[in-house]
Amino acid sequence: MKRIISLVVLLSAMTMAVQAQSIKFGVKGGLDIQSLKFDDSVFNTDNKLGWFVGPTLQISLPIGGLGVDIAGLYDQKKSEVNGETITQKSILVPVNARLKLGIGSTAGVYVAAGPQFAFNVGDSEFKWKKDNVENTFQLKKSSFSVNLGAGIYFSSHLEVGFAYNIALGSTADASWKAATDAAFHNDDTKPKSWQISAAYYF
Repeated sequence: MKRIISLVVLLSAMTMAVQAQSIKFGVKGGLDIQSLKFDDSVFNTDNKLGWFVGPTLQISLPIGGLGVDIAGLYDQKKSEVNGETITQKSILVPVNARLKLGIGSTAGVYVAAGPQFAFNVGDSEFKWKKDNVENTFQLKKSSFSVNLGAGIYFSSHLEVGFAYNIALGSTADASWKAATDAAFHNDDTKPKSWQISAAYYF
């Protein structure tokens, strides 16, 4: 399932690139503010702050205002669990469909949505002690989530935006039903985050 999803996303991106009116390369970075809530017997941590940065690609399609953006972002998050600092490192690959709504000739707003793949490149587990008992939490090698976002662009070079990221689980769990259930139902065991970003295109 994971390979099929990755292949579909790749083929779709290649098809759109062939049909593109223009392709722009740039750099994107920002902050990731996340709220995690696990069962009390494991741990509970709020406002998990992280940052991300990396190259981005924007593809404009020959249909008014429609396009796609793809990025490869290094993401690092830190949180405290029972007094210990935990660092999680990942590579994020968001693939968003987007619609631009121009305010003038060089500025406007956009809305975007699409899947995001995350691949763990840091520690695969972390340990902590509670009541003199050592606990271990395993981090997933890969995960799948959905982005819903919007923002403002200034000229053809600079844009600032935000996104609400909804985690669905591992890439093997990805399905339309899982995405809609996560978006419209409150599941505290799966992290949801607000991402604030800025991108500069050359």
